[in-house]
Amino acid sequence: MDVLGAAVTTERATALDFEQAVHSEGPRLFGLSLAVLGRPELAEEAVQETFERAWKVWGTLDDPDKRRAWLARVCINRSLDVRRYLTRRLRLAFQRDGDHQVASAELGLDLGRAMERLSRRQRAIIGLHYACGYSLDECAAMIGCQPGTARSHLARALATLRAQLGDTRHGS
Repeated sequence: MDVLGAAVTTERATALDFEQAVHSEGPRLFGLSLAVLGRPELAEEAVQETFERAWKVWGTLDDPDKRRAWLARVCINRSLDVRRYLTRRLRLAFQRDGDHQVASAELGLDLGRAMERLSRRQRAIIGLHYACGYSLDECAAMIGCQPGTARSHLARALATLRAQLGDTRHGS
């Protein structure tokens, strides 16, 4: 086989490997993104953009075992970017309309507002642990921290969410 034939064979193997990853990881990434964004259409878009980015570098990701964690990290980051963008747009709309209470009730943003108060890592831990079912040790590896730190992030995130949701439920 000549060099060109070997390159074509390698490219086909890479494309097949990527296609398998899309089918096996797509539903998991969708769940993760949905946990962050709360809207299926936005989650689908974030997952699509995750796979677009992955395709560009797929052949350079040498360790197949780390690809799964890498995809989750890219998806989380993309979902958080979308959430930040939407939050800024929503804040501008609220400032223009001057009716924050009505708008948030209509859009069901109580949880969204509470999630906004979490750090990026806290949101990621919530999504990975509860939406995707990863252990806290796996979550720690995916976001690049120690397992004890991941546990602290989760505890603080849950305390913040409980306080925020408790306040909104009691009319505060």
